[in-house]
Amino acid sequence: MRIRPGRTRSLVGGVAALLVMLVGLVMMSSTGGMGFVPAPFILMWIVIGLLGAGVAFYNAFSREGVPLYEVEMDDEERRFCPQCGKPVEGDDRFCEHCGARLR
Repeated sequence: MRIRPGRTRSLVGGVAALLVMLVGLVMMSSTGGMGFVPAPFILMWIVIGLLGAGVAFYNAFSREGVPLYEVEMDDEERRFCPQCGKPVEGDDRFCEHCGARLR
């Protein structure tokens, strides 16, 4: 099973992260808006905004992506315990969870 983000959702998220970062910078630099904002805070705002946008764009354009939303199932058939319904390995003779004998 493979879980990965949707490309459209990640692309929109990356653009939104950049817009939030830019609007915040404009608000921080305006003289009447927030008053004096220390330079380390502005630098931290830029770094966090770029990291958020970078992760979202990586998800949108990479084959691997960071696990988030879409699920791709493998072709392997999964086995489940007939007693408790928990997943079991293919070569198990007994269920790890309830101890029931597997066929």
